[in-house]
Amino acid sequence: MMISATGNRAGTAVGARERPFVRRLNFRFSPAGRYAACLAVDGRDSSMNPELWDLTGLAPRLRTVRTRDGETTANVPLSTDEGDLLLCRSGAYGSRLTFASRPDSGKAVEEVELISVRRGGLRLFSGTARIPALVLETDGDANTVVWRLSGRAAPPERIIRLPYPVGGGVWLDESGDRLALVSTEPGTGTMVLDLPHGDMTALGLPGGEHLLLAAPHGGVLLTAARQGGVHRLGVRRPGDRGPTVFPDRLNETEGIVVPLALDPTGRFLALSVTRRARSHLLVHDLVADEASEIALPPGELYPTAHWSGGGLRLIHSTPDRPTGVITVLEPSRPRLLVPRDGRRFRWTAARTRQYPAPVGTTEAVVYGDPVGSRHLVVALHGGPEAAWRLGFDPLFQRLASEDIAVVAPNQRGSTGYGATHRDAVHGAWGGPDLADVLHLGRSLVAERGPDRPRPMLYGASYGAYLALLAAAAEPDLWDRAAVVAPFLSGTLLYEDGPGPVRNLIDRLGGREEIRNDDLGPRDLLRLAGRIRLPLLIVHGERDPIIPVSHSRRLHDRLLQTRHVHGTPTTYLEVSGAGHDPLSDGGGHAVALRVLGFFRAASPGEEQRMDEGSGARHSPRPSIRDKESS
Repeated sequence: MMISATGNRAGTAVGARERPFVRRLNFRFSPAGRYAACLAVDGRDSSMNPELWDLTGLAPRLRTVRTRDGETTANVPLSTDEGDLLLCRSGAYGSRLTFASRPDSGKAVEEVELISVRRGGLRLFSGTARIPALVLETDGDANTVVWRLSGRAAPPERIIRLPYPVGGGVWLDESGDRLALVSTEPGTGTMVLDLPHGDMTALGLPGGEHLLLAAPHGGVLLTAARQGGVHRLGVRRPGDRGPTVFPDRLNETEGIVVPLALDPTGRFLALSVTRRARSHLLVHDLVADEASEIALPPGELYPTAHWSGGGLRLIHSTPDRPTGVITVLEPSRPRLLVPRDGRRFRWTAARTRQYPAPVGTTEAVVYGDPVGSRHLVVALHGGPEAAWRLGFDPLFQRLASEDIAVVAPNQRGSTGYGATHRDAVHGAWGGPDLADVLHLGRSLVAERGPDRPRPMLYGASYGAYLALLAAAAEPDLWDRAAVVAPFLSGTLLYEDGPGPVRNLIDRLGGREEIRNDDLGPRDLLRLAGRIRLPLLIVHGERDPIIPVSHSRRLHDRLLQTRHVHGTPTTYLEVSGAGHDPLSDGGGHAVALRVLGFFRAASPGEEQRMDEGSGARHSPRPSIRDKESS
């Protein structure tokens, strides 16, 4: 990874207080749930590597798998039920799938290439007891080839070639003969691939319904359909020829509901239900239409799960426990099996707190002491339809360990607080949400008093845009700001963003301008001259969501306006990184640069860190320095 830095360098401090940036992502379970695999980043190593979870014992056992070139967030690891590893990698070169037999910790694995394509891509997903895995290959002409894998270092078997792209992938039987796929071909919908015969037929769902989950042993299907302007969950059982049943109580569940898994019989459905900043685990009896909650520590559930005879496997984290696999043995008599962290770091706990807002209150996730800490960061989430949750955040943990408190608000526009709160920014990006952030900033300044430094700002994606708007609206309220992957305005992002982003902007009214206040239209190129505080801008060179040109244009505009007051600006462009350069392999180095920027708010700290890291200040902000990380 190369970091290209323009302007003043943000120092990197690595010393006795160094703590790892533990981050895990892309979890997948083996067919029977005996193993799980994910990608893991540890701050003591600049690379990202697969991690294998052995779930066959009383508690999960972890081992890191060293690959020769490291991994990126675009890669997907998948374990077989024997503990072998399949690795699906994507990049500028195309896509390739490899096999590694029973990898050991500590040394690089030997891989055997199974498939390699230069055009199109590969999608790997778990199989059944008879079929360890399947791969969908999409070629450059939008055709799809389905390949069956043996789970060994043997060439894949080609099943069928379809003249259109397909998605999804839900097994309909235990034998692995029938697989439901979603076709993009007009008029086809959800199709069934008969693997033994290599043909496709329609699943036969009622119009407008989509398949979400299946219980292959019980033959039960869980579907979703939009009715009355909302999505409702439906149940179909073997032999049903009439309409799908939409259980009343199931569809009255309050919160953001995500179906996770059906039990093998199809009677019980595990649901992740997010209310405010935390996730709840509900197990719904589809026969009785009744739910019970399984007590979990306050935290965050992720949408990957597996339910078999070994129990319900979930991906879960808390603010002071990194993301990992937990097991509920029996929903009727819940008993949690939680992995032990052999490194025994004492992570900082977090809590939620209500702050006054222009309308009602704003809930925030809080690390450390916002009043008594040496420094304070107000962190703004992306989205805007997103929210901070009580999950593990490695950057916030590092900040808290440095006596930098974090207040992460879920201002208007955030999800988990009802439709009125969520929809408040529709057609008003940088309106009600900006008002909440500014109100929060004033409250924090008042609480901290005149003798403590002002709050600092941090934001990523939409949060970066909102942080820069806050810095422009009231520059004297904040000490400094670090932003990751900002965009310039909803209108400018619409002009050169990808299709899904343009669809989101249309749906949320992101191009509508606000003109009824002193700040005026929320265009950062127009407002750049108002941003007078020290600034760090980070952007991944290959960001597929927000083009890196937005940060380049903003930096150029800032150089034109900021020479008047001499405020330092640092621009870091991370070579090869995507939308979240803090999550990719080597992302801990980027996070350390962000941490160093915030620590530099202390007098003399920036010079000390620069001396320790070999950094130097460029006399001309337009000069770019490159360093290996």
